Amino acid sequence: MAKYAYKDWQRKNVIHSNQAIIEDRNKAFYCPNPKCNAKLYICAIDGSKSAYFRATKPEYKHISNCPFGSSNSEFDENKFDESKFVFDNAIDNLLCLTAPSKKNEKSAGHNNGEPKLHPPRTIKQIYSMCKSMPVNSKYGDKEIGEMLLDDRSEYRYPKGCFGNRIIETIVKKRIYDDDKKQIYLAAPIRSKKYTFILEFNDINTYQTIRSEIYNNGDKIIVVAGNWKSSNQYNSFIATVYGKKQIAIIKE
Repeated sequence: MAKYAYKDWQRKNVIHSNQAIIEDRNKAFYCPNPKCNAKLYICAIDGSKSAYFRATKPEYKHISNCPFGSSNSEFDENKFDESKFVFDNAIDNLLCLTAPSKKNEKSAGHNNGEPKLHPPRTIKQIYSMCKSMPVNSKYGDKEIGEMLLDDRSEYRYPKGCFGNRIIETIVKKRIYDDDKKQIYLAAPIRSKKYTFILEFNDINTYQTIRSEIYNNGDKIIVVAGNWKSSNQYNSFIATVYGKKQIAIIKE
């Protein structure tokens, strides 16, 4: 499922699901993943944000591990407060560099007892938000391509990936090094241009995440980190402090 698709196979003309009309019901659109040849059709047309694109024809299904072929590309914007989303703060909270706010916020304006909306917080929420929108769209304070490195946004990173970023990766042939307590990933998925090294200060965290990644070596792995050069060509490194920085994307 996806909240947007393309009208042409060159993927130059985007269409959002809430822009589709009844006349578009039987039209075929193209998956946002340039490597995937799935043809998508609009579902639940009602001019609302609940509409979405889906590969409904068995002969034009998503390829294996396509990020747009699972629920991970679904993001219900009505459940979150975009105005409160600050990307660097969200990543810092995942990295435990800053503690989440503990202010006792009263439910002003919510006398009916309904909880207040919050911005995307978990890595899966932020990743789903990024995958649900084109890379030049903006959410909160940044464009999608500034937050997530994937096949779509690779052109934005000609010199590498630095600072707070989420990366969409797959494992390398050599997955880990127990002596160095490091795990090795490659991104973007299509070109595998860059190597990303996960380093750990805690042996238990390393062993837990190493096992999870090893047992899901055929899956997409999403990592939030503050990336720096590893002093090797096209290689970047970040410290992983806990499991909330990692997400395994399953179909």
